[in-house]
Amino acid sequence: MADHIIIPPRPQALLSVQDLMKSEEPDIDAIANVIKSDISLYTILLSAVNNPWIGLTQPATSVEQAIMLLGLDRVFTLLQAVSVRTSFAKCTLPETFWSTAIEVAGICSDLSNRYTGMNRNLAYSTGMLHNAGMAIMNESQPDFKAFIKEHEFLSADELCVRERKKYNTDHYLQGALMARQWFLGDEVALAIRYQPIASMVLTGQKSLAESATSHLAVLTLAKNISSEYRRYWLIDDDHEDHIYALDLALDYLHINHSDYDEFKEDKLDEFNNRATA
Repeated sequence: MADHIIIPPRPQALLSVQDLMKSEEPDIDAIANVIKSDISLYTILLSAVNNPWIGLTQPATSVEQAIMLLGLDRVFTLLQAVSVRTSFAKCTLPETFWSTAIEVAGICSDLSNRYTGMNRNLAYSTGMLHNAGMAIMNESQPDFKAFIKEHEFLSADELCVRERKKYNTDHYLQGALMARQWFLGDEVALAIRYQPIASMVLTGQKSLAESATSHLAVLTLAKNISSEYRRYWLIDDDHEDHIYALDLALDYLHINHSDYDEFKEDKLDEFNNRATA
């Protein structure tokens, strides 16, 4: 059954921009024109650039301005991330699924910037794609939405086992495969893949490269903050193993628990302020 699952290819606009970026002196105007040729991608990119998570002190009204304010590398990272959304045009998942992905991506970026030496752009990609496998499975398997609803209170590892038994694959693996096919980096793909057994990775029972483990730890924290704000999760994030993994992630990244609690409260206040503005 896994043979019938299709991972969306990278959009042509993304491939064209990547080719243009290989030049020693990339042509910004040419890059901007490629992005603007895909109106859906262009619109979502500007929305992402002006998201409060990005931290611009003034809004960007064009791709050229966004590149000037953020730099070409960061804009390209955002372009890859928002391309995930436009690649699932037929997906029936609610819009909150995608807005929460952007939220988790932003939190990953903030956490990595504050507490680690990780590349915040890669951290953003990890957050944006962490649940993309849900969209892949949803588009490929007509009964997947009902299957998830039936098993919504299972822990991540238990859900993974049930998915593999029924579909001969699971959405975590599919998300990781998408990250690899889109050349987003091994650390991003591995962090997505091993979400169901995060506690085993963080305790060293399952050995991963340090960079991948750090991405998984940051993702674990970001999911915790997001899930406290909005109960969008299709799995039970309050499961005992998730709480255990949260403590392990803090310890792995050498983050003071009280400092993290303050960081989380600040983020929750930001969310609430935006919702009531």
